[in-house]
Amino acid sequence: MVGVFEGGKLSDAAQILDNAARNTLSGIIARGDMGGKIATTLLLHSVPNIPSERVLLVGLGKRDEFAARQYLDSIRATMRALFATGAKDAVLYLADLPLAGRDSAWCISQAVLAAFDMAYRFDHLKSKADKNKKAACKIRFGLMSGKSTAKQDAALTQATAIGQGMKLTKDLGNLPGNICTPSYLAQQAVALAKAHKSLKVTVLEEKDMQKLGMGSLLSVTRGTDEPAKLITLEYRGADKKQKPIVLVGKGVTFDSGGISLAGRRHG
Repeated sequence: MVGVFEGGKLSDAAQILDNAARNTLSGIIARGDMGGKIATTLLLHSVPNIPSERVLLVGLGKRDEFAARQYLDSIRATMRALFATGAKDAVLYLADLPLAGRDSAWCISQAVLAAFDMAYRFDHLKSKADKNKKAACKIRFGLMSGKSTAKQDAALTQATAIGQGMKLTKDLGNLPGNICTPSYLAQQAVALAKAHKSLKVTVLEEKDMQKLGMGSLLSVTRGTDEPAKLITLEYRGADKKQKPIVLVGKGVTFDSGGISLAGRRHG
């Protein structure tokens, strides 16, 4: 996966491929098949002297206007085109393109998140498995420098963790209320804590909340047979001197009117 700017200007990685392919890429561009318009893609098969089965050309727009927004548009288009193929292994040569105000670590992070977003499918509840479901694709980052930095490696690790968290959140949000109950959410929290030693989980039952005088929360759960749960997940992997950051969320499992909290009114 390599980039092409408007006017047919190849990125450095694309230029190397073009030289190896005896100007095949530039020849295709000259014929007008790829103009470099932002977020356009062209999938090439069996390019001469290139060991990969396919080469994906990605339009990056005008070179002097290539900034964060253009990069995000092009990387999402790249991932969309990639996952439409049956590729099981791919190399991305877009993350170290010169970008005003952003470094390659940021570009790697955004590419990982775009990959998670474009690859996401929720088919857990299908009665029949999708026979045409494509295999997972392993994506590697190609860097012109040849070696990644500690900052780039950290960005890859962090973005992968965020992407997995986003996938879990989407899965929970897509489950119906008769499956994703408060008890089910509590089970997922306990499983997370077991999988990660830096996490500690505490689940308060209704009797615990009654002792604490949490009548307001308990009054809401009187409308369902499912018992309420108050779940606390604590991350204990940071520096002990660092002040804690507390995030409070509402897990909506049966009252669909509460999904949009901004417009919620209680009668």
